[in-house]
Amino acid sequence: MQATIERMTESLVPERFTEVVQIAAPVAAVWNDLVSSEHMGLWMGDPSMDVRVETTWRVGSRFVVRGVHHVPFENSGVLLALEPMKRLAYSHRSSLSGLPERPSSYTTLDFAMEGDGDGTLLSLSATGFPSASIYHHLRFYWAGTLEVFKRYVESRA
Repeated sequence: MQATIERMTESLVPERFTEVVQIAAPVAAVWNDLVSSEHMGLWMGDPSMDVRVETTWRVGSRFVVRGVHHVPFENSGVLLALEPMKRLAYSHRSSLSGLPERPSSYTTLDFAMEGDGDGTLLSLSATGFPSASIYHHLRFYWAGTLEVFKRYVESRA
């Protein structure tokens, strides 16, 4: 896995981080597991977290991830982009952050994929961090979760 950090803001929180993972599965298999509410619930957290993803999969609709991680949580946002076999983007604000519902409270998670031989190169670019702790949490979570996603997809391909 590769990771990059772009220019830092005055608060020493990067404006963006990118994680890239090579998956030994065709783009169609990666896409199916990335945009299936049922599959997302299986790779986004361990079974004890009871992760559920709710969306209509229409751009502009709500995108909600609920579960339990020591306490119940609800990550809410909006589906920003859905380009089959290419791109998924949504905004994200965790109920655990205590942040108000306003644009500056959200982070954008943008997944892009492309074929790479017999496999798929999947990248996640995250932008807009309301605080240093949110940046660090998301960076930690997605670095591990993309590896979990890779193993999940490859075990099914």
